[in-house]
Amino acid sequence: MTETAHVFGSHAGLAGVLCQPAAGAASDAPAVVFANVGLNHRVGPSRSWVECARALAGGGFASLRFDLSGRGDSQPRRDARSDSERAVLDLTEALDFLEASGVARRFVLIANCSGVDSQHAVALRDPRVAGAVYLDGYAYRNRGYRWRRALVRIFELARWRRFLWHRREYRRVRGTAEPLWQRDLPTRGAFAADLAALVARELRLLFVFTGGMDLHYNHRSQFHDSFGYRDVVDVEFYKHFDHLLSLAAHRAAFNARVCGWMRRSFPPASS
Repeated sequence: MTETAHVFGSHAGLAGVLCQPAAGAASDAPAVVFANVGLNHRVGPSRSWVECARALAGGGFASLRFDLSGRGDSQPRRDARSDSERAVLDLTEALDFLEASGVARRFVLIANCSGVDSQHAVALRDPRVAGAVYLDGYAYRNRGYRWRRALVRIFELARWRRFLWHRREYRRVRGTAEPLWQRDLPTRGAFAADLAALVARELRLLFVFTGGMDLHYNHRSQFHDSFGYRDVVDVEFYKHFDHLLSLAAHRAAFNARVCGWMRRSFPPASS
């Protein structure tokens, strides 16, 4: 495995680390691109992206983990674009850099939480994207979620305590605080349409949910029960993992899952 630092982008300000297999990736293999998680550095929470990139290199896949403009080591863009528009441009220029460098012509995007927003937008519009891994990305409650949630609330006293505390605090600050940042999440209908478009293009998709999403996702079949695609969209549910994969064992399990999915989804052309 080799790792090299690069600066790229139309404003020559995006900084990233290219991780490549020691023997080189197969000519037809897609490269993996990791996006920032919120304000985290390109290494990812608890160095999760570093560990995943190196595990992928062991499986024969190159990857790039980079900082969006204005974050980590990347320089800000001096323009009037919104944060979301810049993130989409940054991610697109990361694909441009990898393609121009001869690393790959196809790409798999991996993101967590709010990083999914730009990943999803680029996956929808860029034909070079061959797959995507959504880690705690978009989740929509359904009937199965609601009755499971109701049972948990009834029998777990700690949840009642948290509910009452949050309700009290919300009443205390209501009308006095202004949001510093807000995500524009797709509606269920919009996401269903987006998902149909991605599946129609035969993108390989892996949705991973953790216990950190229990306010929105709480059982393995929730995604497929809501949207279908059981035979074409892969879903994993780690009930006991936290949102940021803080434990080394949890990160190792996630990395193994992603590497296995990559090998199955993108086998070498010779096979």
